Amino acid sequence: MDEAAVPVMPAAAVRAAPLALLEAVDRDGHVRQAWRVEHWPLTIGRALDNDVVLTDPHVAAHHASIVATSVDPVADTTGTSAAKTTLVVSAGDTKNGLAVGTERIAGGATRELADSGRDLELRLGRTTLRLRLPGHALAPEQAMSNAAIRDMRWPVTAALVVGVLALVLGNTWIDSDPEAFPRAVGNALLGALFVGALWCGLWALLSKTFTRQGHFGWHLRVFAIASLATLALAVLPPLIAFALSWPWVTDFSFIPLYATAATALYFHLLAVEPGRSRLMRAIVLSGFAAGVAVSLWFNVQRTGRPGEELYMNHLFPPQLRAAKPVPVDRFVESLAPMQAILDRKAREQAGTDGDSRTGNDEEE
Repeated sequence: MDEAAVPVMPAAAVRAAPLALLEAVDRDGHVRQAWRVEHWPLTIGRALDNDVVLTDPHVAAHHASIVATSVDPVADTTGTSAAKTTLVVSAGDTKNGLAVGTERIAGGATRELADSGRDLELRLGRTTLRLRLPGHALAPEQAMSNAAIRDMRWPVTAALVVGVLALVLGNTWIDSDPEAFPRAVGNALLGALFVGALWCGLWALLSKTFTRQGHFGWHLRVFAIASLATLALAVLPPLIAFALSWPWVTDFSFIPLYATAATALYFHLLAVEPGRSRLMRAIVLSGFAAGVAVSLWFNVQRTGRPGEELYMNHLFPPQLRAAKPVPVDRFVESLAPMQAILDRKAREQAGTDGDSRTGNDEEE
């Protein structure tokens, strides 16, 4: 290629790299504002003659200044040499001082800090600043949360919502009389839409508060999937228990319901705190375990057994039953242990009634 054809950028158009970058950081780690550091010292405060002007009322007019100095390279044991940077942080005429990392600097004091190669965090009043020098390594790129990536999949969300509404209509048709069906359909649809919009709207408000993005589509999708799972769990366990003569399936059907609710809560929380998935998972698992334990304890206190139902009370068409029929004689024999329980209950009831009559006679 002819050298004359290569464009040469004017020297004035080449912008020199800054000496450092100072960022104002929110509590959630997002950068609100950034300043290029073009010279040292860097002054920070509320006065307009500072390099960095803050509006925090807990910051003094001339709150702090920072100077970075490079020390001449010193050869180490391997023979290589590298320049070392020292940061001199001075607090001005301030009542509140400032914090550099975990170290407090009172007003009028100065500290010399060796550059550790990582970004330096400063707290002035209620403002958090982060100082990055050219030699600092950048943090690796973070993967976007599933809520942000999948928030645009509206066709899938619409299909899930239609499925939920179809199941709601089906249940309404089964449970309603033909004359009252039109009114019941209207009430069911309005109720489902109102509950879904309110639930997803509240979660979207939380997401907007913490992440500045509502993720309404994500929350609606989570709500629709959880609703489909809940409707399925209302039908499948009783059907399996009836078909196979497994009453324990409905006895503990509350456990998969709690698991569904806990899973939905976890995915809702992922859109609110996407950077704390492990903490959200621990919270949800703890809540699930506590809910199951409390339900089992209440069942034992109420019926003397951990199961939720005393007997299987769901009837389906006989064609759906796969278990072999039990002969009448064996069924009657299986009821024999209940005789002792019923006799004990009868004696306890008779004793209670006798004590009550005795007490009434004494009062008379």
